[in-house]
Amino acid sequence: MNAQLINPFLVAVESILSQFGVADIRKGAVMLKEEMVIERDVTAFVGVVGDLRGNIAYCFTAETARKLASAMMMGMPVPELDEMSRSAIAELANVITGNAASLLAEEQVKVDITPPSMIVGKDIYLVLSSVRTLIVTFETPVGSIEVHICLEV
Repeated sequence: MNAQLINPFLVAVESILSQFGVADIRKGAVMLKEEMVIERDVTAFVGVVGDLRGNIAYCFTAETARKLASAMMMGMPVPELDEMSRSAIAELANVITGNAASLLAEEQVKVDITPPSMIVGKDIYLVLSSVRTLIVTFETPVGSIEVHICLEV
């Protein structure tokens, strides 16, 4: 995978999370898988079309998703993933991917993104794509965030 095409997504994750007050973000494990397989409780994903095609998925535990939604809602307690908090997480995926699309445009790579989609539930095993997928884990004070980058050039 071309770092020039991947780095905008990684930069966007750190940039947008920090805007919501999530600091001390560290890149953790990096894996390459033959397909995009989602195994976390909460996943928000956004499609990418244009010069690149594929999906970007942001995967969390339910607890991490609640903490992220709380950060996005100015610290409002989020005891459960209700409609409002799920919407916040979907919007987080949308904003991160949109920011990455802007960074790619600066490199003359033109992409559009689809509206975000959400999958919430325990013990869900989902194969979203059969294209090689780079998975980068970010360790944050609110929990671990997996970013699955599945793109075709």
